[in-house]
Amino acid sequence: MNKIRVLYDVMNTMKAKEEVKGVLQVQVEKDQATILSLQNEFEKNLLTGKMKTKVTASLDYEGRIQGHHAEDAAPCPPERTHHDWLHHMHHFPSHRRRGLKEIFSKWAFALSLLNALQFEERAGKITVISLSANDLPEDMKKLFSERINHAGRRHDRGHELIKEISSIDNLDIKISIFINPNYEVEKVVVTAAGNQMDAQTSQHDLKADAQLVLVWEEESDAS
Repeated sequence: MNKIRVLYDVMNTMKAKEEVKGVLQVQVEKDQATILSLQNEFEKNLLTGKMKTKVTASLDYEGRIQGHHAEDAAPCPPERTHHDWLHHMHHFPSHRRRGLKEIFSKWAFALSLLNALQFEERAGKITVISLSANDLPEDMKKLFSERINHAGRRHDRGHELIKEISSIDNLDIKISIFINPNYEVEKVVVTAAGNQMDAQTSQHDLKADAQLVLVWEEESDAS
């Protein structure tokens, strides 16, 4: 199976979509106790930016127990309407002039990810694209963890839980993307586990599971 050809067909198919809807589910555990549970049912028009969401979440973190349920329908800013949801997947923002070494480092990282991708054909002509951090070379594992930690540090004090999750040590992460015969992404499953030392040098086990399920209309249904 030609990895690049499959990825190219998937990206072109997803880029052409005008609507996306689905369900995102996230669960985070610390020392086998659930500290975050979230479900987000969403529907977005990628041409107008109008989006509907139904979010249910519960948080039990550092002695704070919170529940949240909300439904909302609101337009996106005009500059973020047309297929912007794919934009961040293949653009690296940069606010300074990048040197040659940094450019090659980014290319090496991208090619390492491509080389580590596993493709599996399953019943119903479903293709599963998977990536495990354990399959990366040691230098790429370190860079992968640094990127995740950097993403967590960008959040302000109101996102302490996100920063804690992103600073996991000995991170073991696996991503699986399920592609249907029409080259549409049907499901994305992410699992992550590791440990962390707190201020009192006590070790805690952290685990996060996320699943995104997308629902696509048949062409005959949309017409």
